[in-house]
Amino acid sequence: TLLVHHAKLNKWVQPGGHADGDENILAVALREAEEETGLNRLKVVPDFFDIDIHTIPARSELGQHDHYDVRFLFEADPADSITVSEESHDVKWISLDELEKFTSERSVLRMREKLSAMG
Repeated sequence: TLLVHHAKLNKWVQPGGHADGDENILAVALREAEEETGLNRLKVVPDFFDIDIHTIPARSELGQHDHYDVRFLFEADPADSITVSEESHDVKWISLDELEKFTSERSVLRMREKLSAMG
């Protein structure tokens, strides 16, 4: 899987971002994945993949709120070059059996379980 080491969160997560009012969530997911990884030949497989709902604590500019993390599965050619955006410290292909070396985030590990169940 391809994960980004998010600069603000200081942890490894899947690429993604905010829809900011755009109702085409798939297009948003594709755009964010391309912007954060430099990959530009991603293909969606085949449709919606996962959703994670979690609470974001209050910060000076925003009060506490629920965050709806709508996720899609994309295929990429691992031979394509990846780039690190200004939003990340690193971007890295990570073997699914080594995922725990990079994250203990339950929602990320759950996606591996879903992938395994797909065969």
